[in-house]
Amino acid sequence: MKKPQAYTEFQPLEEVLVGRCYDNNFLDTLDVPFTKQTKRLMTHLLDETEEDYQKLIDTLKNFDVKVYRPSTNEYNKSKHMYQLTGAYLMNPRDDQIVIDNKIIFGQMHSNIGKGFAKAISPYKNSFLPDPALKYFVGASIVRLGEDIIVDSSDYSNTQVHVDRLRKYFEPLGYNIIYTKTHDFKFKNKISHGDSVFAVLKPGLILHAREDSHYSENLFKGWDFIKVEAEDSLKQALRFNTFTIEKKNYIKECSYAFEDDKYNDERWFAFLNKWFSSLVGYSQETHFDVNCLVVNEENVIFSSYNKEIFKKLEKHKINPIVCPFRHRLFWDGGLHCITLDLKRRGSREKYI
Repeated sequence: MKKPQAYTEFQPLEEVLVGRCYDNNFLDTLDVPFTKQTKRLMTHLLDETEEDYQKLIDTLKNFDVKVYRPSTNEYNKSKHMYQLTGAYLMNPRDDQIVIDNKIIFGQMHSNIGKGFAKAISPYKNSFLPDPALKYFVGASIVRLGEDIIVDSSDYSNTQVHVDRLRKYFEPLGYNIIYTKTHDFKFKNKISHGDSVFAVLKPGLILHAREDSHYSENLFKGWDFIKVEAEDSLKQALRFNTFTIEKKNYIKECSYAFEDDKYNDERWFAFLNKWFSSLVGYSQETHFDVNCLVVNEENVIFSSYNKEIFKKLEKHKINPIVCPFRHRLFWDGGLHCITLDLKRRGSREKYI
């Protein structure tokens, strides 16, 4: 039986889980009052999202990376789209992570976790579906060899999660650090640390405008690249911003489309009513930070950023663009929609 291995975010990637979007057949199972226009636009949205997944998969395969994916059969056949949970099987990074030779699941109790687990069943003997790790956030953890940095920001991992990680991994020689990876005060409870902070290679961090809360203590002598240019894109687009309020639940939402064919008030109203559960608060996400490191020389980004790419080239990093055109709707970048299962290399000390 296969064993996973990922000691860092940047050692050479060998095997990866890539999420899957809803398909058009799934739309036909929904009790949603589509009009001709809204059905056409939703079909375009899903088709274009899958096209971008395929571009990413082709790029990974060119690096000899083995790709796993959930099956379309794993989707719930819900009567109403608003009953679905977020982007469902699109973002394996959110609630899963590989630490040492174990795969930790934060939602093994749900259909989401079960769908991802089935996709990587060759690794099933390495699953760690501990109930104490329920709602664990894999996207808010940074692996640095012997050190595992767990984000302690609001809506991230709790002390209970950290205590359980220490129980499993400190006897193996790991140092679990529970601290903040950023200074952001997220409005949305589902915002994650990987939307504002990333380690690209030893000695180099890519992060959003605010300074990292712990960088002075943990990363002395490291170089930092700040991402700001994504804001110019956001300012150029018309964001649809709204709030969902339910019993004991408030969620800030926002999205925008780069293609003008989607800029229609009737389409926006339709999405807000029937598809709001899919939408995150993408104004808080820095998608240039939410990238996928193939190895220390090659990093995949969802859009072109001239200033950032020039800085990366000085660090001998080749930036590769795999467009994720609807990242502002799904509120997920290339890091979100992937989960590294196997990276080549040994466990080392970096900080």
